[in-house]
Amino acid sequence: MKLQFWGVRGYVPTPGAAYLEYGGNTCCVVIYGAHDELLVLDSGTGFCRFGDELMQREFGEGRGELTLLISHTYWDHLLGLPFPGLVHTPGNKLKIYGPDSTRGSLRMVYDGILSPVYSPVYGLAHMAATHSFEPISTHPLQIGRLTVRAMPLSQHKHSPIWAYRIEEHGRTVVYMTDVRYSDEQIWRKAVHFAEGATVLIHSAPYTRAEEVEDYGHSRVEDAIEVAQQARVEQLLLYHHAPTRTDAQLDALVAQYRAELVALGSSLRLEAAREGPILEV
Repeated sequence: MKLQFWGVRGYVPTPGAAYLEYGGNTCCVVIYGAHDELLVLDSGTGFCRFGDELMQREFGEGRGELTLLISHTYWDHLLGLPFPGLVHTPGNKLKIYGPDSTRGSLRMVYDGILSPVYSPVYGLAHMAATHSFEPISTHPLQIGRLTVRAMPLSQHKHSPIWAYRIEEHGRTVVYMTDVRYSDEQIWRKAVHFAEGATVLIHSAPYTRAEEVEDYGHSRVEDAIEVAQQARVEQLLLYHHAPTRTDAQLDALVAQYRAELVALGSSLRLEAAREGPILEV
């Protein structure tokens, strides 16, 4: 199993010279299975660049297949879907899983953001690739030889948030984003879900010392504590704040690495960056 980030920012895309090292696109993570499985976590603006890459392969000929897992329906996790050529190429197949809500199904949400008010695509009906939507559940999902498990992280009726755990040959990637540990129950569930993971991808846009009005996210310290309690091998901080420059991310990682060393922790800490392919 291999892992690649195509979008690591939260909230809004972040262009500019100060953000080139880690990248400025919003949430999109790709997992490549050992048997050619292609699994995408969230379709933020990073999905546009990834889609362009895929068009150089079988997707450009209308012979591509991928599975997309959506954690929740905020725009920074959705917005890239309608733009790359692969979704407008007949013959390509997209299977999309994610949470429905009291406001409607995942299909309705995507169709809404593609309405003529917002988009020249004019709705899902104008996407030429074959696409299907399935509500996610806690029942294990098999994608080729990848096993996917899912867990709800919030009870927000209008925007339920789910975490994903992807397993292959004893190696595990856990994806947790936009969680706020507002009570002990959510904390215990998260630790249990991440237990023994090879890699934990965890949103952490701010630290506890930073005074920001942000209601939907955990802090860097939360991510580290979950990773330690769950005995995770490697933690990749994710969903970087749009104000966090490359230099600031470097300094932040160096600070928390030093603290982990002082504690005698074996946890490996990195900040997620667009581009490199990581072996899991």
